[in-house]
Amino acid sequence: MIEVVNSKGDISNLSKASFSDITHINAYDIGTKDIDILSKTLEVSDYVLRDFMDQREIPRIEKTKFYDIIVMKCLVKDKVKTIGIIKHKKYVLTVCGEKFEVKLEKDYFKDTDELLKRIIYKLIKDFYEDIEKIEEDVNCVEDMTFDKKVNNDSKDIFKLKKHLFYRKKALSGNKSVVNEIKDFNDVSVELNQLIDTENTLTTRLTGIMEMYMSYTSNKLNETMKGFTIIASLILIPTLISGIYGMNVILPLGHYNGSFYIIIGMMVISIVILLTYFKLKKWI
Repeated sequence: MIEVVNSKGDISNLSKASFSDITHINAYDIGTKDIDILSKTLEVSDYVLRDFMDQREIPRIEKTKFYDIIVMKCLVKDKVKTIGIIKHKKYVLTVCGEKFEVKLEKDYFKDTDELLKRIIYKLIKDFYEDIEKIEEDVNCVEDMTFDKKVNNDSKDIFKLKKHLFYRKKALSGNKSVVNEIKDFNDVSVELNQLIDTENTLTTRLTGIMEMYMSYTSNKLNETMKGFTIIASLILIPTLISGIYGMNVILPLGHYNGSFYIIIGMMVISIVILLTYFKLKKWI
């Protein structure tokens, strides 16, 4: 799909477009036929357009005689995608695998430098909104981890860390591109703030993960402690029952009521052990 937008906000097809004014061309989900049309109409190499559709492309900027080639990372439907930008003196072309929506005001079309800046601002704003959502999720996971009554799942933490990793990689690449563009210092500042926020969230998640692992370890220790106490309590009764279960002559073997005496010895041993554990504050 190829959309052509002029300063009046009119949307038209590339075949009907007039480049007498500054124009924004937004191409997304394009195939071989669309690439050929763009290449012939705009006189842009088709291999450049094909690179824009490759999600493995790294952010970079290249300058040619007639236009600048810019590759950056954007967010589309919560996924990091490659977006390619061609800045010509008469138009700005954006190419992405999925639709990258950007609303442009009339004042943005005074020149292609301003138009490019507004497109990159929109790109950064999308990352801001996404980072804010992730921050809310981090707060929720943090509260759940502090609340020991809630069974938290470490998968949520790892999922957020993975999201932040891809965002950090994309933002770092975008920063290297923005730093090479003249008079984009304000955009660079916004990116630096966004990267700092991402680093803070990553650090918080690392702390949450350590706290979660510590809580899980303590909980396991408490469980094992309970099993150890139970095993200790039945140790002496088991020993007594094992001795009197042997087919040999033993004390109390021929006395009436010896069974209840032996049971009493078992109960007394349990009481003594419980008292000892309480004195030691193990239970």
